[in-house]
Amino acid sequence: MKNTGLTFLLFIFSLILQGQNEASFWYFGQNAGLRFDSETGAVTAITDGQLNTLEGCTTISDDNGNLLFYTDGQTVWSRNHQIMPNGNYFGNTGLLGDPSSTSSGLIVPKPNTPNQYYIFTVDEPHHENAAVYPNQFTGNYSSGGGTVPGADDGFNNGFNYSLVDMTLNNGFGDVVNSEKNVPLVTYDSNDDLEIRYKCSEKITAVRAEDCSSFWVITHFGDSFYAFKIEETGVNPTPVISTVGPYIPIEGYRRNALGYLKASPDASKLIVSHYGFATIAGGDAGGGVYLYDFDNETGIVSNNLELYSPQNNNSPYGVEFSAETRKAYATIGFGIGGNGTSQVLQWDLEATDIPNSIQVIHTSNQLSAGALQLGIDRKIYRAQVDFGNFSSSGRFLGVINNPEAQGLAVNYDEQGILVDISGFGQNLSRIGLPPFIQSLFSSQIDIIRNGVSTTELRLCIGDSYTLIADDIPGADYIWSLNGNPLPETGFELFVDTPGFYEVFIEPNNGECPIEGSAVVGVFDIPLANSVSDISVCDDLGNDGVFTFDFRDKDSEALLLQDPDQFNVKYFESIEDANNLENEIVFPYENITNPQTVFVRVDNVDNPNCFDITSFQIEVFDTPNIEQLEPIEFCDNTADITDGIAEIDLGLIIPAIRGSQLESETTVTFHASQDDADNKLSPLPLIYFNTTPFNETIFVRIENISNTSCYSTDSLSLTINPAPIANDVTIVQCDEDGIPEGFTLFNLNDAIPDITSNANDVSVTFYLSQNDAENNIGGFNTESFSNFFNPQTLVVKVTNDLTNCFNFSELTLEVSTTSTNNASLETCDDDSNEDGFASFNLTNASATVLAGVPGNLDVMYYETYEDALLENNPLGPTFTNTIPYNQTIYSRVENNNACFGISEVALTVFKLPNVETESETFYCLNFFPEPTVLDGGIIDDLPNNYLYQWSTGETTSEIEVNEVGTYTVRVSNTNGCFKERTITVLPSNIATITDIAIVDANNNNSISIYVTGEGNYEYALDDINGPYQDSNTFENVRPGLYTVYVRDKNNCGLSEDLVSVIGFPKFFTPNNDSNNDYWQVIGITSQIQPNSRILIFDRHGKLLKELNPLSSGWDGTYNGAKMPSSDYWFKVTLQDGRTFTSHFTLKR
Repeated sequence: MKNTGLTFLLFIFSLILQGQNEASFWYFGQNAGLRFDSETGAVTAITDGQLNTLEGCTTISDDNGNLLFYTDGQTVWSRNHQIMPNGNYFGNTGLLGDPSSTSSGLIVPKPNTPNQYYIFTVDEPHHENAAVYPNQFTGNYSSGGGTVPGADDGFNNGFNYSLVDMTLNNGFGDVVNSEKNVPLVTYDSNDDLEIRYKCSEKITAVRAEDCSSFWVITHFGDSFYAFKIEETGVNPTPVISTVGPYIPIEGYRRNALGYLKASPDASKLIVSHYGFATIAGGDAGGGVYLYDFDNETGIVSNNLELYSPQNNNSPYGVEFSAETRKAYATIGFGIGGNGTSQVLQWDLEATDIPNSIQVIHTSNQLSAGALQLGIDRKIYRAQVDFGNFSSSGRFLGVINNPEAQGLAVNYDEQGILVDISGFGQNLSRIGLPPFIQSLFSSQIDIIRNGVSTTELRLCIGDSYTLIADDIPGADYIWSLNGNPLPETGFELFVDTPGFYEVFIEPNNGECPIEGSAVVGVFDIPLANSVSDISVCDDLGNDGVFTFDFRDKDSEALLLQDPDQFNVKYFESIEDANNLENEIVFPYENITNPQTVFVRVDNVDNPNCFDITSFQIEVFDTPNIEQLEPIEFCDNTADITDGIAEIDLGLIIPAIRGSQLESETTVTFHASQDDADNKLSPLPLIYFNTTPFNETIFVRIENISNTSCYSTDSLSLTINPAPIANDVTIVQCDEDGIPEGFTLFNLNDAIPDITSNANDVSVTFYLSQNDAENNIGGFNTESFSNFFNPQTLVVKVTNDLTNCFNFSELTLEVSTTSTNNASLETCDDDSNEDGFASFNLTNASATVLAGVPGNLDVMYYETYEDALLENNPLGPTFTNTIPYNQTIYSRVENNNACFGISEVALTVFKLPNVETESETFYCLNFFPEPTVLDGGIIDDLPNNYLYQWSTGETTSEIEVNEVGTYTVRVSNTNGCFKERTITVLPSNIATITDIAIVDANNNNSISIYVTGEGNYEYALDDINGPYQDSNTFENVRPGLYTVYVRDKNNCGLSEDLVSVIGFPKFFTPNNDSNNDYWQVIGITSQIQPNSRILIFDRHGKLLKELNPLSSGWDGTYNGAKMPSSDYWFKVTLQDGRTFTSHFTLKR
């Protein structure tokens, strides 16, 4: 552009500088909206929008940032939020877009024609509409998609544009009826599939190279369609760039989803394809692609895949940063794309752009929504949770620093609240309004401080230099709050608040450049002194405490407004100065003591600040390391009254543990209040005032800070001494030497010594001195006295309290005696192992015979057990030595031993007899008898007595009747066994029938019998072999004798049978082998009256055979018949008839 003078520059300045304001209003989602104020930099949520859309929407404002109109692609609302008369979808005057299209519309001003704007619309290319093309779809859309016309008009309307004239409708604007829903062809008119769908859901716009016209771009299949909008209007002939990849139209409508964006500098395009499905309405992984764009020719080229369909995820939103240094996309995980999502970044200045990918945000709930650059150069993200659709979407996410790298972009998931009413009426969905992307490119950063590109915050007394691009030969116009400034260079010194703008005419053929900055000047606060904090350690005495300094804010601020100034805390002066690593509460100190730095800064400009500091120190809180309830034994005067002298000083080391005596003090108190207030400490030599049980309280404190202390209660228990009675025990002297020395089981005296007290231990000593000093010790279960009588000292100790008492045990030896006895029994407990159960009380009468009355008898397995009263036996005892064992009885008089005797136990063996037997009696032998015996094993029968159930008493008897017979076999000790003999019947077999299957390939004989026996069968041989089966298979023709034998030897039955058969051939050559053909199995007794006819192959009767003759010799009328097959017909005497053939061989 040539330099045409200051006046013209000021005119252009007034137009271009306001261009970005066309994106000042956004309406989107469920009645949600934003307003951007380019002068103050403020972004405000608004709630007056009427639009309610899942996806598609677009908005336009005038040069001053005043709302003009907005649309969802079907209905158009004016700035007063009323529907334009000629833009009412439900009034049948609407446009041909679709709110469910990714980018249902985009508004472009008509170049050099104020008050006129084009709305470009893209319909949702629905597969169910395509299926009935050219007819209108009238059914219910699948997956809850609604019906016509509420969800769609039933047609795929493709890419269209309409003109809005703002002078119509009383200045509120209306759609021009003569230039409404004008179709633009973005498909191959010779391809039926493309005709059915017409377009995708993608649209973007960017300025052309001439700075006055625009390119509107869409995509379909594998081609981009770029339409140029000039002063004369929309050029309907697109520039078509066929560049891959091909997005299968067969997989629409899902493949059609996803945004298309041009870069603000008009050099690139980025597109997201939701899926590459090949089935209509299907899901598949999608991709993100970057292209070069020539804004002079409209040509798209150089496809670069940024994100592959092989990831099997679903890309949706895309966007460039304002300086075209970064590209972004939202990705929904999975081919359905409704779950976890991510925001991805690529560095467009990297040598390997695809591999520069970084994840800047991940959410497990939010879907992959639209991305849109704002006039504040931040990128906004639509957010909604499909799993909680009705109440989610209260916030838009914000990429605060889009030009930064990776996580430095500072993504804020709650970047701006759109549901400001809090009632869920104004919510984000997945779409945001697209704009002419070059609106965001003409703005340059004139602040250049790396903090903000739109707002400069200064403190009182500060100054700053705004810097524009230094372009040789360019003209610069600076203004403050719309008023021109005298500065004409690329730099401007500022120290006054206001809205600064610069307009640059490069004078080199490039488009004009603009820049702006909101400058604010803010007060510097005063950080007042803050008092130090001393605390007692609350856990582990590690010098670390959890702090919350926020109650110190008022000290730092004093009279300064807390709504205007922030108070922040830091660990170092460097962090405080740099506003880095702010302390987050709750906070744990890192050193002890520690200096904390307090920064007070201005809410509107954190760079206006002051710093002070204070100390924090954590003192150890002494712990009561060990404090268990303490028990003492009664040790004064009456040792049973529960009052004792207690040395409390003995427990102080346990209370203090490893804590230093020089740092802690321990005291004892009568009450909790005294312990908490350190009142009336008890003396360390203390006599309890409450018998037996008393509670006192312990306090341990830090000497350096006595407010740091711990207390606990201490339970004192005074235990009385246990019972210790004097006892005398008398023992027997049974060793044969009556000298008065024997063995004593001292433990037998313990119940009398302790009065059967529980939880006590008893030890015995030879003297009082030994007992008091725990000297000596001996086997208390087997103590041998060496005086008679002898006195021992007994020490009784309470096992629970360790308190003890003493008594005396006197030992005396008796010389009285008792009788020996014996017990005998048979080994009849079914085991016959020499062990039996004895009732020992049966021996007591013998043991006590002739001794005084009122004595007690106990039994023991060994003599030593009896002497020491160990392991007494119960009244029932099973001997432990088989057959013969001696045990011992002990007779006592009031626990004094009277005598010990032997008791002999004997277990007699039972006769060795086979107790169960079975035999058979042949009924056909009656009245012959069979012999039964007593079953004696390994001995002579005459050594035993017998008592049979028949009344007989011999060792054997004879019987001839079946039945059960018993006999009792007794030995001379009177021990016996019962034997049972079962006599079962058997008999010779009676043949009742013989079934013969003959004259076939498997002849068989089955014999049927009756009788009481158990039978086996043989064929033709009386000696066998015999078989259990009564049927013989594969029997050759001929005569047989069948034999039936009783297995119990009761006899043999037999019978003669015949098996009829027909030879297959014969050889009449007089060699005595097979010289005749005759039916086999016929005898004079079996089938003698059978008739046999022989025929040749032609049916001629050759011979009628005599069934009892040797057979046919192969001649007819004396002539030999030739080798051949011959036929026979046999009619047996039993009426059976057989017809078959045989072979004559010569």
